[in-house]
Formats: sequence, structure tokens, C-alpha cells
Amino acid sequence: MFTLLMIIGIMLIILPQFWVRGILNKYTKELSSVGKSGKEVAREILNRQGLQNVSVELTHQGDHYDPAHKAVRLSDNFYNGTSLSAVTVAAHECGHAIQDAENYGFMRLRTAVTPVVQVCQFGPYLLMLSLMLMAFLPFWKLTALIGLLMYTGIFLFQVITLPVELDASFGRAIPVLEGSGYISPDEKAKANKILQACAFTYIAAALYSLIEILRWAMILFNSRNRD
Repeated sequence: MFTLLMIIGIMLIILPQFWVRGILNKYTKELSSVGKSGKEVAREILNRQGLQNVSVELTHQGDHYDPAHKAVRLSDNFYNGTSLSAVTVAAHECGHAIQDAENYGFMRLRTAVTPVVQVCQFGPYLLMLSLMLMAFLPFWKLTALIGLLMYTGIFLFQVITLPVELDASFGRAIPVLEGSGYISPDEKAKANKILQACAFTYIAAALYSLIEILRWAMILFNSRNRD
């Protein structure tokens, strides 16, 4: 059972990353019919939404929206690129800016719990530490339980993140791209493929965390039975 869970976990890490990279690379080679860069599209979308206070910036730390600094940040390929991937990813990140401006409930919740989740990131390390303590210290179970609770916090954060990402993609980005004429009907299907691949990475991450929680819970339960 442990081996099966580990195999599934590894697949949930590797396969979605290959999928999203393949899709993004494919449509990075396909120029968008609108002929504008991701930066230009993002700026126009934000202006149309009355979000002139939100900046569009180049980043080397991954595409994201920074609610603290009110900034849509795009990597070089998407910031300067005029591909379908660039336009779609730019619109997705603008979707987060629109959520922020509209006080979207799940985004507010995610922002509120972020400080707690940053502490929970140590959960997996505590679980590994508990394995090292198991052989010679009796309180390893307490360490493992705390680590398990912290890991559960990570999972719950990932669950909260799912509606935020899905809404930014399919509730904001696609309607804006289509309604403003940034994509043709044929490109809409391709943009959906891009966003579906990206969304699945978040789903896979949550599933991976759930599997790890179950695996560690089984370790604790089996050890308790032996005692």
C-alpha cells in the first residue's frame, strides 16, 4: 500500500508538469491573432477594468499576481511574447487582479491564511524528523502528529486555492479574452487547453498532499498498533 501511494504521488508530481510544459511550449510557438504582447494585453485588460493602479512587470520568479504590491508579473516569454500562451497567461494573471479588486471571497480567505500556511510548510520536515527520532526518542509520535496537522494545513490551503485559480481562468480570463476580441473562436479552444493544463497542476498538488497525509497517518496508526 505504501509503495502504491508513493508511485501515485510521484506521478502526480511529474506528469502534470510535463503536460503543462508541453502545452505552453506548443502554444508559445503559435502567434496570437491579436498580434500584441502579453504586457500589452495585460495593460489593456487592467485599464478596461479601471485598474490603472495595477502595474504590469517583468519577473524571473514565475508568472503571478502580487496583491500586496498590486502588480501582475510575467516571465519574459509571456511579458514580451506575442504567442497565444503569452496572451492567455497574461489574462489569467489579470483575472487575479480583478478578483482582488472585487474582494473575491476565496482570494480574501487565501490571503488571510497565508501567514499560517507559511509556518505549515515545515510540516513535511517535522515528519521526516520524526522518522529519525523514532529509533531512540519516545516523543517522536508527538512530533509526527504536529507535522501531520501542519501538512493538513497545506492541503487545506491548496483546496482554497483551487476555486481562486479556476475562477481566474474560466470565470475571468476566457470571458475577457473572448469579449474583448483578443482570441478568435478557434483560439478559445486552445486557450482553454492552456488553462486546463495549468489548473490541473493545482489539482494534482492538492491530491499529492492528500496522499502524503494518508501515508503518514498510516505510519502513525500502524506504529501505535505495534505499541
